[in-house]
Amino acid sequence: MIFSLLISASHKLVVSGLLLLASYTGVADNTSAPDNNDPKSTTTSTSTTSLKGIDVSRWQKDVDWSLVKESDVSFAFVKATQGDFRLDPYFARNWEETKRHGIKRGAYHFFKPEAPVQGQIDLFLSTVTLEAGDLPPVLDIEVYDAKIGGDVMRKSIRTWLEAVTAHYGVKPIIYTGQNFYRRHLKGHFPEYHFWIARYSENQPEIHHTDSWMFWQFTDKGSISGINSAVDINFFAGDFETLAQLCLQDNVVVQESPLQQLKHMYPKP
Repeated sequence: MIFSLLISASHKLVVSGLLLLASYTGVADNTSAPDNNDPKSTTTSTSTTSLKGIDVSRWQKDVDWSLVKESDVSFAFVKATQGDFRLDPYFARNWEETKRHGIKRGAYHFFKPEAPVQGQIDLFLSTVTLEAGDLPPVLDIEVYDAKIGGDVMRKSIRTWLEAVTAHYGVKPIIYTGQNFYRRHLKGHFPEYHFWIARYSENQPEIHHTDSWMFWQFTDKGSISGINSAVDINFFAGDFETLAQLCLQDNVVVQESPLQQLKHMYPKP
């Protein structure tokens, strides 16, 4: 039985002046177990493309990126930081290995609404150095603090996004879950692209002013080289469109004061 998904944009997704139109196909045999690595839908499409990616953190521990590359993984988002003090212990290795094996890489920060936003900005900028060909930074927003409230949280989110944009010269992507988006973020950040986690056969649903580019389809994926369940993501476009989303050669990344100090006073 063939399942396919046609994603038709009702609005423009501007990536280097292009209109992003994308579609997906997932193929499954009804005599076998469900495949957690492919989206399914009853919508029919005659021409389909999809790019599969993953996101990893310390929960996946040591990843064999050579095997991951052989599993048709085109891109990977790697957790770098959390809040205003925590570094992911596997970030440095994952960051270098994805590049070495030719996998498009992106770094993400796990946002904590109760933590000082400037500390969260400084931590990410001092940890992540982006190069031409890397995906934009990602702000992972999935925790709500009732003591902080939605308005204050969104103000801090915007502060982080604008500071990171100024530093790297590219607008970050916002990651969140479908329900969290609907409750707290819907319609508030129309100038940023979203990466939506929705563990369903149905594609993400967003406000008409918003746009999504990545769909986290499952958190129970299986990929060679990773000895645990892993998130599987699909990109709304082909590889050329993904490359256009990445940092270009003409983007000059500013160094944070902490990075400048590292050059002035190198480690012995």
